[in-house]
Amino acid sequence: MKNYNRTLMQMLTAAFLAGTLSACTTPTPSGPPSVFNNKIQVAESIERLELYTRPNGLELSARDQAAVSQFLQAYGHRGNGPLYINVPSSAQSGLGAQQAQALIRRNLGAVGLGRADVQTGQYQSAYGSPAPVVVSYRTLKTLPQDCRQSGNTALSYANQPYDSFGCFNSANLAAMIDDPRQLLAPYDMTAPDSQRRQAVYDKYIAGENTASTQPARQEISTQE
Repeated sequence: MKNYNRTLMQMLTAAFLAGTLSACTTPTPSGPPSVFNNKIQVAESIERLELYTRPNGLELSARDQAAVSQFLQAYGHRGNGPLYINVPSSAQSGLGAQQAQALIRRNLGAVGLGRADVQTGQYQSAYGSPAPVVVSYRTLKTLPQDCRQSGNTALSYANQPYDSFGCFNSANLAAMIDDPRQLLAPYDMTAPDSQRRQAVYDKYIAGENTASTQPARQEISTQE
């Protein structure tokens, strides 16, 4: 009987202390979603390609020619605005500079960008000093995030996420996005297939199966 009374007293004491502590706890309002704490930042960047020429012409290895083609393909994929070709003033009338511009335009046509907006210009350079033909374009890039400051993850008494919660998720997502313009505006949706919609609707009205017919080679049973 004494043990029963002692156990009952311990239970009542524990319940009283729990009620007292909970009454003293100040409720903490829930913060905004963690995605707003680690937004992916997008900034403009300039991609450059430098072609060093000679007065008697332009000599590029097969590797350099492949680099030019890849640079122009990247411009067609994620370039924002015109393509700029800046020639040094010391070699503006040289054969190498002319061949470099012809090479750029020829490669643009090869990758399907023959009608691309190309703007040419020049920049000051000392005579006799090496100065390249600079090809550039503007593009958008996601800024890397520093997730090393994660805060104290042990302070969870208020049931709230720490300040940088979700930072690594945002950083990984930013690294996987191929075109940052998707973060600024969604792609336009194409028009739906009205013929397919009408065919499905007609089958539905007739009580027929609305699924597309599968070829025999795609029909696999559980016995196989």
